[in-house]
Amino acid sequence: MADQKKVDEDEVDYAGYSGLKEFMSETTLHGVHYIFRGAKLLRFVWLLGVLGALSGFLFFFIAAVNNYMERPSNTKVDTVSRSQLPLPAVTICNSNIAQLSALSNSTQYPHHELNFAFVCHLFNDIKSSYCPLSRNELIQIVRTDSRSARDVLQDIGQAKSSLILDPLVAAINSAAPSLVPYQNSSSFTSIVTSTGVCHTFNYDGSQPNASRAGIDTGVKFVVNVDQTEYAGVTLLSAGVEVYLHPPGETIVRGRNAIYVGPGQRANIALEPERRELLNTPFREPGCAEEHTNRNKSVPYSQPQCLVECLERVIAQTCSCLAVSVPDGVTITTADGQVVSQHCNATQFLECSFPRQISSFINSTICDAGCLLPCKPDENQYNYGYSLTADVFPNVVAAEILFPAVLQTGTYDNSRVRAPNNLTYLRENFAQINVFYDNLAFESVIEQQAVTLSSLFGSVGGNLGLFLGASMLTLLEFAQYLTRLALALVRRYQNGKARSQDVQLDSSTEKASEGQESAASSGV
Repeated sequence: MADQKKVDEDEVDYAGYSGLKEFMSETTLHGVHYIFRGAKLLRFVWLLGVLGALSGFLFFFIAAVNNYMERPSNTKVDTVSRSQLPLPAVTICNSNIAQLSALSNSTQYPHHELNFAFVCHLFNDIKSSYCPLSRNELIQIVRTDSRSARDVLQDIGQAKSSLILDPLVAAINSAAPSLVPYQNSSSFTSIVTSTGVCHTFNYDGSQPNASRAGIDTGVKFVVNVDQTEYAGVTLLSAGVEVYLHPPGETIVRGRNAIYVGPGQRANIALEPERRELLNTPFREPGCAEEHTNRNKSVPYSQPQCLVECLERVIAQTCSCLAVSVPDGVTITTADGQVVSQHCNATQFLECSFPRQISSFINSTICDAGCLLPCKPDENQYNYGYSLTADVFPNVVAAEILFPAVLQTGTYDNSRVRAPNNLTYLRENFAQINVFYDNLAFESVIEQQAVTLSSLFGSVGGNLGLFLGASMLTLLEFAQYLTRLALALVRRYQNGKARSQDVQLDSSTEKASEGQESAASSGV
């Protein structure tokens, strides 16, 4: 029938109302075609309904986009079991950084007077009869010391053969054999920190992995606190500091330390954790994607980065190497200066050590440049722990251990404050057990909470829910807009052509009138 025939596309003016009506009557967008048909009241109701649905869609669309732009993240925490786990490096530092004999024994320590002045200068805020010299007098003595501060700290610190008494370890292993023997001093590597000498077990990561869990596995140490060597000018407590860290990493004294006093058996159950972090914009200030340490064989870590950054600051500021820099290593400063010599005693006391102390109190450029690693190496963990303790040794064990102590030659009855065997052992020795309670680690992985695909899914779901639209509906709108643009172009071209025709007709009429006027004048 004629009244049911569709209007031909060429007859539709897409630049006008008829084009819009034609599009709305054919689009798959729900409800809009009712706006152009039926009674006015019904059309008005449908208009309100469509506008309400559009408003609902825009509300959830803006909320979804804002949520995506906020870059939220989820944290996935899981416990991962392994048949083997690597042992951490275990660094042990005596709380006493200066051995009394190194400050007063002229036969064993030829530099004892210089050592004494160095220690008194280092702790010049302590007012006691132990350091009767004035600050200026101490400075004058220290300036005559040609040794590096690294050599001085090694000279006054406790040697690893004194911290771990091998004859005592042999006696314990013989008297009380266990699944894992106690470690002797050969398993340790001596390192130098800004506040004294420490000794590290498994420094290079060469120890075999732990394949069993429990307190009788792992590693065991008996350490000699040796209070007879306490000078009494540096601290009021006695014991050792224990640090758990990845092999090859340099420790910072006082950070994440486990303090173990004499007369204790400290049972340290490892709780390793491995974190994979998202970078900016999901976290601020972000994480390190690719960073390398000075020692390329050691995986990147934030503590190692902070230590090496501070070493560079000291090299730049003091023109010498920090005491923590290993022998044979050079540092190139920002201005191209190659620094190869360790700070001498004067440079250490007046420049290097104050710089390190200020780094603990005030934030430095190192804090911004040293980020957590985004994805650590497969066997790189942060070592949390749980600590329990009991008394060491018991009464029976003391009768076995004391003869072994006498064989070491460290027992000097004239310097022992408590000659009782049990009391002496409990005042000077501690046992440390480091082990895995479970062969498992906690995996912490940050994940993007709202991905681009989930954003599209949310937008598409709301688009379909409120307007019944899909991606194909967008093509319909694209087609309509294209037709609208073409119609406007044609309208513009047609208008321009008509204007030119009018101008031509006007010019022709004027020419004709001119000819007629000329003819009239001739007559």
